[in-house]
Amino acid sequence: MKKINFFLLCALISCVVFGQQQQPKPPSPEVAFSEALNKVVQDYRSNFIHIQGDKMPADMDADAYKSKVCVPAALGCKVMRYRSAEDKTANWQAGFYDGESFEEAVKMYKKIYSLVKKAAVKGVATGAAGFDGKLETVDESIGFAVSTLRLKTTNKTYKDMVAEVEITSNFTGWEVRLNVYTKKKIEEEKDPEDKP
Repeated sequence: MKKINFFLLCALISCVVFGQQQQPKPPSPEVAFSEALNKVVQDYRSNFIHIQGDKMPADMDADAYKSKVCVPAALGCKVMRYRSAEDKTANWQAGFYDGESFEEAVKMYKKIYSLVKKAAVKGVATGAAGFDGKLETVDESIGFAVSTLRLKTTNKTYKDMVAEVEITSNFTGWEVRLNVYTKKKIEEEKDPEDKP
Protein backbone atom coordinates (compact mmCIF):
# COMPACT_ATOMS: atom_id res chain seq x y z
CA MET A 1 0.00 0.00 0.00
CA LYS A 2 2.86 2.38 0.86
CA LYS A 3 4.42 1.68 -2.57
CA ILE A 4 1.17 2.57 -4.36
CA ASN A 5 0.79 5.82 -2.37
CA PHE A 6 4.43 6.70 -3.06
CA PHE A 7 3.95 5.96 -6.78
CA LEU A 8 0.77 8.12 -6.92
CA LEU A 9 2.53 10.96 -5.08
CA CYS A 10 5.45 10.84 -7.56
CA ALA A 11 3.03 10.79 -10.50
CA LEU A 12 1.13 13.78 -9.10
CA ILE A 13 4.33 15.77 -8.55
CA SER A 14 5.51 14.95 -12.09
CA CYS A 15 2.20 16.13 -13.55
CA VAL A 16 2.38 19.39 -11.65
CA VAL A 17 6.05 20.05 -12.50
CA PHE A 18 5.81 19.09 -16.18
CA GLY A 19 2.40 20.72 -16.57
CA GLN A 20 3.80 24.06 -15.38
CA GLN A 21 6.79 23.82 -17.71
CA GLN A 22 4.66 23.19 -20.79
CA GLN A 23 2.46 26.26 -20.39
CA PRO A 24 4.11 29.16 -22.19
CA LYS A 25 4.19 32.49 -20.45
CA PRO A 26 1.79 34.99 -22.03
CA PRO A 27 3.59 37.85 -23.80
CA SER A 28 3.85 41.21 -22.08
CA PRO A 29 1.29 43.87 -23.11
CA GLU A 30 4.00 45.67 -25.12
CA VAL A 31 4.96 42.51 -27.02
CA ALA A 32 1.31 41.55 -27.65
CA PHE A 33 0.59 45.08 -28.95
CA SER A 34 3.66 44.98 -31.19
CA GLU A 35 2.72 41.56 -32.60
CA ALA A 36 -0.84 42.65 -33.41
CA LEU A 37 0.30 45.94 -34.95
CA ASN A 38 2.85 43.97 -36.99
CA LYS A 39 -0.01 41.96 -38.56
CA VAL A 40 -1.84 45.18 -39.44
CA VAL A 41 1.29 46.69 -41.02
CA GLN A 42 1.94 43.50 -42.99
CA ASP A 43 -1.58 43.65 -44.45
CA TYR A 44 -1.17 47.32 -45.39
CA ARG A 45 0.43 45.99 -48.62
CA SER A 46 -2.92 44.38 -49.47
CA ASN A 47 -4.98 47.41 -48.44
CA PHE A 48 -6.07 45.49 -45.30
CA ILE A 49 -8.14 42.99 -47.33
CA HIS A 50 -6.84 39.90 -45.47
CA ILE A 51 -7.74 41.28 -42.04
CA GLN A 52 -11.12 42.63 -43.15
CA GLY A 53 -13.97 40.78 -41.46
CA ASP A 54 -17.74 41.05 -41.49
CA LYS A 55 -19.45 44.23 -42.61
CA MET A 56 -20.56 46.62 -39.88
CA PRO A 57 -23.10 49.43 -40.05
CA ALA A 58 -21.67 51.98 -42.48
CA ASP A 59 -20.34 55.35 -41.40
CA MET A 60 -21.45 58.49 -43.19
CA ASP A 61 -18.74 58.42 -45.87
CA ALA A 62 -17.24 54.92 -45.61
CA ASP A 63 -18.03 51.23 -45.48
CA ALA A 64 -16.90 49.71 -42.19
CA TYR A 65 -15.77 46.13 -41.58
CA LYS A 66 -14.82 44.41 -38.34
CA SER A 67 -11.08 43.77 -38.26
CA LYS A 68 -9.86 40.20 -37.79
CA VAL A 69 -6.82 41.67 -36.02
CA CYS A 70 -7.19 43.86 -32.96
CA VAL A 71 -4.54 45.22 -30.64
CA PRO A 72 -4.73 44.59 -26.89
CA ALA A 73 -6.63 47.18 -24.82
CA ALA A 74 -8.66 48.34 -27.81
CA LEU A 75 -12.41 48.78 -27.44
CA GLY A 76 -12.76 47.61 -31.04
CA CYS A 77 -10.93 47.54 -34.37
CA LYS A 78 -12.24 48.06 -37.89
CA VAL A 79 -11.25 48.55 -41.51
CA MET A 80 -12.76 51.58 -43.23
CA ARG A 81 -13.20 51.73 -47.01
CA TYR A 82 -14.02 55.21 -48.26
CA ARG A 83 -16.38 55.81 -51.15
CA SER A 84 -14.03 57.72 -53.43
CA ALA A 85 -13.52 57.29 -57.16
CA GLU A 86 -9.93 58.60 -56.96
CA ASP A 87 -8.66 57.04 -53.73
CA LYS A 88 -9.25 53.35 -53.05
CA THR A 89 -7.00 53.09 -50.01
CA ALA A 90 -8.43 51.86 -46.73
CA ASN A 91 -7.89 52.81 -43.10
CA TRP A 92 -7.41 50.44 -40.18
CA GLN A 93 -8.66 51.91 -36.92
CA ALA A 94 -8.62 50.92 -33.24
CA GLY A 95 -10.57 52.79 -30.57
CA PHE A 96 -9.04 52.95 -27.09
CA TYR A 97 -11.01 55.44 -25.05
CA ASP A 98 -14.49 56.89 -25.20
CA GLY A 99 -15.44 58.72 -22.04
CA GLU A 100 -15.82 61.98 -20.16
CA SER A 101 -12.44 62.30 -18.44
CA PHE A 102 -9.93 64.52 -20.22
CA GLU A 103 -7.15 63.30 -17.90
CA GLU A 104 -7.87 59.61 -18.63
CA ALA A 105 -8.05 60.32 -22.37
CA VAL A 106 -4.66 62.09 -22.31
CA LYS A 107 -3.15 59.23 -20.33
CA MET A 108 -4.42 56.73 -22.94
CA TYR A 109 -3.26 58.97 -25.83
CA LYS A 110 0.29 59.02 -24.43
CA LYS A 111 0.25 55.28 -23.68
CA ILE A 112 -0.84 54.32 -27.22
CA TYR A 113 1.73 56.69 -28.73
CA SER A 114 4.43 55.04 -26.60
CA LEU A 115 3.31 51.53 -27.59
CA VAL A 116 3.38 52.40 -31.31
CA LYS A 117 6.80 54.07 -30.96
CA LYS A 118 8.21 50.96 -29.23
CA ALA A 119 6.63 48.47 -31.66
CA ALA A 120 9.01 46.33 -33.72
CA VAL A 121 7.68 45.60 -37.20
CA LYS A 122 9.14 42.57 -38.95
CA GLY A 123 9.19 41.72 -42.64
CA VAL A 124 9.41 45.27 -44.01
CA ALA A 125 13.18 45.66 -43.83
CA THR A 126 16.31 43.56 -43.28
CA GLY A 127 15.77 43.69 -39.53
CA ALA A 128 12.87 44.92 -37.48
CA ALA A 129 11.67 48.42 -38.28
CA GLY A 130 10.16 50.88 -35.86
CA PHE A 131 8.03 53.99 -35.94
CA ASP A 132 9.31 57.53 -35.64
CA GLY A 133 7.34 60.66 -34.87
CA LYS A 134 6.70 63.42 -32.37
CA LEU A 135 4.12 63.38 -29.60
CA GLU A 136 1.90 66.40 -30.08
CA THR A 137 0.81 68.15 -26.92
CA VAL A 138 -2.85 68.17 -26.00
CA ASP A 139 -4.67 71.39 -25.13
CA GLU A 140 -8.12 70.79 -23.68
CA SER A 141 -9.41 74.09 -25.11
CA ILE A 142 -8.43 73.13 -28.68
CA GLY A 143 -10.26 69.80 -28.46
CA PHE A 144 -7.95 67.55 -30.46
CA ALA A 145 -4.37 66.50 -31.14
CA VAL A 146 -2.87 64.09 -33.66
CA SER A 147 0.57 62.50 -33.41
CA THR A 148 1.80 61.06 -36.70
CA LEU A 149 4.37 58.27 -36.75
CA ARG A 150 6.05 56.97 -39.90
CA LEU A 151 7.69 53.59 -40.32
CA LYS A 152 11.49 53.84 -40.44
CA THR A 153 12.29 51.72 -43.49
CA THR A 154 13.67 52.13 -47.00
CA ASN A 155 10.98 49.77 -48.32
CA LYS A 156 9.04 51.98 -50.78
CA THR A 157 5.83 50.01 -50.17
CA TYR A 158 5.57 51.68 -46.76
CA LYS A 159 6.84 55.20 -47.59
CA ASP A 160 3.35 56.75 -47.32
CA MET A 161 2.04 54.59 -44.48
CA VAL A 162 1.40 56.34 -41.18
CA ALA A 163 0.20 55.37 -37.74
CA GLU A 164 -1.69 58.27 -36.22
CA VAL A 165 -2.69 58.47 -32.58
CA GLU A 166 -5.48 60.97 -32.13
CA ILE A 167 -7.42 62.43 -29.24
CA THR A 168 -10.61 64.32 -30.01
CA SER A 169 -13.44 65.84 -28.06
CA ASN A 170 -17.01 64.91 -28.94
CA PHE A 171 -20.48 65.64 -27.56
CA THR A 172 -20.06 63.34 -24.57
CA GLY A 173 -16.37 63.68 -23.79
CA TRP A 174 -13.18 62.39 -25.38
CA GLU A 175 -12.08 59.67 -27.79
CA VAL A 176 -8.63 58.17 -28.43
CA ARG A 177 -7.99 56.24 -31.64
CA LEU A 178 -5.12 54.73 -33.59
CA ASN A 179 -5.33 54.86 -37.39
CA VAL A 180 -3.04 53.13 -39.88
CA TYR A 181 -3.43 54.39 -43.44
CA THR A 182 -1.81 56.07 -46.44
CA LYS A 183 -0.83 59.70 -46.07
CA LYS A 184 1.51 61.40 -48.51
CA LYS A 185 4.29 63.48 -46.99
CA ILE A 186 3.80 67.22 -47.18
CA GLU A 187 6.75 69.42 -48.24
CA GLU A 188 7.96 70.43 -44.77
CA GLU A 189 7.79 66.78 -43.66
CA LYS A 190 9.89 65.37 -46.51
CA ASP A 191 13.38 64.05 -45.97
CA PRO A 192 16.18 65.92 -47.81
CA GLU A 193 16.75 62.92 -50.12
CA ASP A 194 13.03 62.93 -51.07
CA LYS A 195 13.17 66.48 -52.45
CA PRO A 196 13.90 67.02 -56.16
